[in-house]
Amino acid sequence: MDDIKRLLMLGVLGSLLILSMAYAYAENQTINQPLTLRILSEKTLSGTAGDFATVKAQINNSGLQPLNDITTYISLVDESNKMPVDLEDWSAEKGLFIGTIDAGQALPLNWKIHFVKAGKYSLIIVAEITGQEIPQVSGIVHFTVNSKRNLNPGQVLPVALGTPIVVLFIMLLLNYKRNSSKSS
Repeated sequence: MDDIKRLLMLGVLGSLLILSMAYAYAENQTINQPLTLRILSEKTLSGTAGDFATVKAQINNSGLQPLNDITTYISLVDESNKMPVDLEDWSAEKGLFIGTIDAGQALPLNWKIHFVKAGKYSLIIVAEITGQEIPQVSGIVHFTVNSKRNLNPGQVLPVALGTPIVVLFIMLLLNYKRNSSKSS
């Protein structure tokens, strides 16, 4: 019985040791990372469907060593559907390759996006560094795209304006012909 208790105790201690090592590794990968991403245009992102906007951000290396082979990209989520948005229509520039960022250097990041569909969205920027398993992520920015006001829903405007104009023209033409035939 004592042997079983010892084996169980060793198993529990071994599991705790492995978990603490995994936690320390993950914490080291995220907290001690000198690379930070910040979205600067969070107040200017809202707009109307069909509009264009620029996502402005900054990537900063606060470490003592340069970082190489960095690729940044945006990720967009439709909050009502809880689904990622296909950026095919929203942005022609999905990813930006940074290459090397020197120690203490901050670089601007800009993506031009097209508001395609009305709704509530959230946006983040992700930086992937070659050789690191955990990417760096910016804070989440929430924004709203309003629906586009259409002055001609269902193509009714030409009929609504054209019909009275055509009727008025016909009435004027008939009146002109009647007056010209009376005078002859």
